[in-house]
Amino acid sequence: MKQRKQYIKAIISACCILICTTGWAQAVSIKPDREKILIGEQITLLLKAENLKGNVATWFNMPDTVNHIEVVKRSKIDTIDIAGNQILQQTITITSFDSGRWQIPALVLTVEDGSRFTTLPIDIDVVPVDVSQMENYHDIKEIVEVEQESNKLIIILIVLITLVALAAVYYLVKRKKPRVIPAPKLQGNLSPREWALQELEKLRNENLWEHNQVKQHYQRLTDITRQFFFMHLQHKSLNQTTDEWMVKLQSLSVSQPVKTTFMQLLRLADTVKFAKYLPPSGENIESINVARQMVEQAAELKEPQIFSSTKKS
Repeated sequence: MKQRKQYIKAIISACCILICTTGWAQAVSIKPDREKILIGEQITLLLKAENLKGNVATWFNMPDTVNHIEVVKRSKIDTIDIAGNQILQQTITITSFDSGRWQIPALVLTVEDGSRFTTLPIDIDVVPVDVSQMENYHDIKEIVEVEQESNKLIIILIVLITLVALAAVYYLVKRKKPRVIPAPKLQGNLSPREWALQELEKLRNENLWEHNQVKQHYQRLTDITRQFFFMHLQHKSLNQTTDEWMVKLQSLSVSQPVKTTFMQLLRLADTVKFAKYLPPSGENIESINVARQMVEQAAELKEPQIFSSTKKS
């Protein structure tokens, strides 16, 4: 009986030691406040590191843009001490303007002694806005009969105001012209490739984003690439939407990584122009490199060999 009690006491002691050891073990974690959002909504990530044995050398390597996910803001790193257990934590607000399931990759934290701690990847679902299920959306009301007015002057005024309004609308619509990207005139013996690379280099040297002209930077960048494809491949890129142009670009015989990064650039440009997103400075510089790689590879192609599915045989 005495031996049995000693055995039970030993088991309890071992369990206590294991619990204490686990409670004080070094650990890192990432926790989102939700994992499903509508396009443009925000998620708050809580990054936490507990009881590290030494100072942090590199905090979690969360980039500003990754897998269609954009960082909106970062809080400072807070330090909390609970009964001798030091906890470091930071909140990061993220969003996405592309629908789909996107993954936040594993994030790495390193300590001065060389130890590395890695979080688990997290999947985020971004869904488009759907108004089809909203109740009473544009509610339809019954027709209400209006008593006829006998005052002819009021009727005449209503007719005149209506005619003036229609005339004004017609004038404005007729006067308003859609934005058309002009086809450039090549000087001397410049090829479309040489012209495009020359224009991209000019754009790089202007550093428009440093003068609060980020939107103008991406407008010029997309205009140059559209003009190049029009001149070199007789592509209808000057008057197509981004989606229409990207459908045509799918069949280009260039390397897949170059094609993918260029299409991501087009999406980024639309986000800057229409959602007023401000990319980090390094991404603005890299955008020119992405466009340059696409131009150089597309310049090796000949028009009859691509987009053949859109031509009549």
